Amino acid sequence: MSTIAHEHGALRENVVAALRDDIVSGRLAPGEPLRTEVVMQRFGVSNSPLREAFAQLASEGLVVVQRNRGATVAPLSRRDAADVFRVSGLLMEYVLRWALPRLVPGDVATLRRVSLDFDLAYRSGDLVTAFAEADRYGEVLLDRCGSVELSRAFQALLPRLQRLVRLLDPIEYLALQVSLHSAVLASAEDADVESAVAAVTSIWRQVERAVEALSDDTIGS
Repeated sequence: MSTIAHEHGALRENVVAALRDDIVSGRLAPGEPLRTEVVMQRFGVSNSPLREAFAQLASEGLVVVQRNRGATVAPLSRRDAADVFRVSGLLMEYVLRWALPRLVPGDVATLRRVSLDFDLAYRSGDLVTAFAEADRYGEVLLDRCGSVELSRAFQALLPRLQRLVRLLDPIEYLALQVSLHSAVLASAEDADVESAVAAVTSIWRQVERAVEALSDDTIGS
C-alpha cells in the first residue's frame, strides 16, 4: 500500500471513529444533518475520505446517505429498537452458550475484575466508564465463544445497540447489566449455562417491554 493510500485510509478511519462515537453517545441526534463542509473543516479532510466514511457508517446503520441531499444521522423508530434488541438477545444467548463452557479460571477472574470496575463506575455515576466496562465484559465472552461468524454478527449490530441504550434509559440498562454480570459469573463458576441464558433472556425481555411501552414512535429526535 502506498503512503498516500495509507494516509487516505487513516483519515477515513479517524472520521468514522469520531462520528460513530458522536452518534452512539447521542451527541449527534437522530435525523441531524451531517453537513459536508462542516465535517470536512472539523476533521481537515477532503471530500473523498469523507464520502467513504459516510458510506461505512451507512453500512453500520448509523447514517443515511441520500443522493443530492447529503448525509444525516439515521432516525430511530420504536420498531427499529425492538428489532435490534430482539436480535441482540438471540445472538447473546448463543454467545453465552458457546463461551461459558470454554472459559478458563483466568477468564472468570477477568470477568470478575471487569464487573467490579463496572460496578464502581455505575455506583459513582460515571456512565461513560460504566458503558466502557460493560463493553469490555461482552468482549471477553465474544473472544471465548469460538465462532468468528457469531462474533462478527454481534459486532456488526453493536453500534446500533450501544446507541439505543444510551438514547432510551441508560441508567435502567446499566442496572440490568449489574444483574446480568452477577448471573454470568455465578453460572461460569457453577458451569450452569442454562441459568445464564435464562438471566439474559429475562433482561432482554424487560428491555423489549420498555420499548413497547414508549408513547412516541420516534426515538431521540
